[in-house]
Amino acid sequence: LDHVHLYARDRPEAVTWYADVLGLIPYGPWREDNPPDDHPVFLATASGTFCLSLFVGERPEGSDRTVAFHAEGSAFTAFARALPDPRIRGYDGGALTPDRRHDYGMAITLNMLDPAGNHIELVTYDTAVVREALA
Repeated sequence: LDHVHLYARDRPEAVTWYADVLGLIPYGPWREDNPPDDHPVFLATASGTFCLSLFVGERPEGSDRTVAFHAEGSAFTAFARALPDPRIRGYDGGALTPDRRHDYGMAITLNMLDPAGNHIELVTYDTAVVREALA
């Protein structure tokens, strides 16, 4: 996977949310917070791994459009312990809390909405670390 396209009605709000919540930052030579609507804002991890293009528009409707971001166990645990956070809503629109995580055996996830309603998942495969830390 190289990157994912997502749409936001308010792109500056989305850029801020992705920075504050997931630590993603504008990537490459195009660093304006709000370029023309027909150009995306590219977002990357702090280490420079490009992963997301934010376009202006309505999010597509239909089948599952979840975007999953990987986290090491310690980072996942730190994220979960910082919940609830008023900027972070679960898929149902309610507050996301650590007890709303999903344990699938080989993976543990937290599912949230970005400001435009896109489905965002934080996933870790360091399940033993997370289970012990959040027990």
